[in-house]
Amino acid sequence: MSSKILLKTIKEYQKSIEENAQIKLARNAAARGEITDLAMDWEAFRRIDHTFSEMVSGQLEVTNQKSSGRCWGFAGLNLFRIYLGRKYNLKRFEFSQSYFMFWDKIEKANYFLENIIQTSVEPWNSRLIMYLLENPIQDGGQWDMFVNLIRKYGVVPQTEMPESFQSSKSMRMNRMITRKLREFAKSLREAYNEGKNLTVLHRMKKEMLAVIYQMLVIHLGAPPVRFDWQVRDKDKKFHR
Repeated sequence: MSSKILLKTIKEYQKSIEENAQIKLARNAAARGEITDLAMDWEAFRRIDHTFSEMVSGQLEVTNQKSSGRCWGFAGLNLFRIYLGRKYNLKRFEFSQSYFMFWDKIEKANYFLENIIQTSVEPWNSRLIMYLLENPIQDGGQWDMFVNLIRKYGVVPQTEMPESFQSSKSMRMNRMITRKLREFAKSLREAYNEGKNLTVLHRMKKEMLAVIYQMLVIHLGAPPVRFDWQVRDKDKKFHR
């Protein structure tokens, strides 16, 4: 058995493809359709019954994280809004996922820059530094992070800070902020190697976070400091 791919083997693959009518059919379909739809067993899908014996009271309309990784934030905020929906008899209500995302990003940026300062003694090619630089501002998170963000920054209605194009499709925003954070990491490590002390490095970090804050405002909007909330419930009763 050869360790290389032989041209003879490739010809065998090609011949098997030419003789397989199923592959030809699948190839033609895949050329003009979404592969996940083509692979779906639609008969099995039709048999899925969405009628449940138990229903959650205070149920509200479904939320949509779209092309972002905010599932953990949506899950937590959805849990909160159930209780608000029950209390005020609401048909529609969402907490601002953009507001939550804004503070999550600024905290992650601070955490990253602080880690860069704390690891200044590491060599440039350290595996730890490579890990820190890889993905400093990703959307993902977990319950303890959610709890800490809510305790520190609270929540606001979505009407006060609605979804933006960038919050719903966060890849390019994350890419731009990641590049800027890597640039800042380079500056911090260079300053350390030049003999700058922690006070100077933290002053630099504060200025860097101001830039990240500005970038987040451009992408997500400015988080509200104060707001007056008013709403009509299912029975058209006004609440403020």
